[in-house]
Amino acid sequence: MARGGTSHKKKKRIAKTMPMRVLEQKGIPYELHQHAHKQYTAEGVAEDLDVPVAQVVKAMILQRSDRGFVLVAIPGDVRLSLKKVAATLNDKGVKLAAERDVQRVTGFQVGAVSVLGFRRADVAAYVDRRVLELDQAIISSGRPDAALALPPDALVQALEGAEVGDFSEEG
Repeated sequence: MARGGTSHKKKKRIAKTMPMRVLEQKGIPYELHQHAHKQYTAEGVAEDLDVPVAQVVKAMILQRSDRGFVLVAIPGDVRLSLKKVAATLNDKGVKLAAERDVQRVTGFQVGAVSVLGFRRADVAAYVDRRVLELDQAIISSGRPDAALALPPDALVQALEGAEVGDFSEEG
């Protein structure tokens, strides 16, 4: 195709992020979706991309009682159930991680945390079973101006060793 052959405005090229590199290293195809404006919520991403909010997978970072961290990936239209996560981890003291810890552990800004490509490799991953029921999973690219779309089973494959379970509630 000839350069400049499209009629719509050309979006600036997005530099490869850690989540993109992780997917490429694992041979998992994905689609890059640039946002019209920076987005920091599942609702904003869904509106920007004109997809159901359920397809936008939220990365919830939790801190265990032993000060370790876990990732729980849930669809954008449900709430995290700390009670269900606590039961799975056998840890009644599990709580949402503080913003500074989220940035330190993941390397991502709060609101643009991806489920992949964390700064630290010792973060166990859990995926809500509802994610596997989605047509596609849209995850943060690690930047507020772009998202990555991939099949839900490929997302679980990318999160090697992730435990699938019931970690959310309607709400």
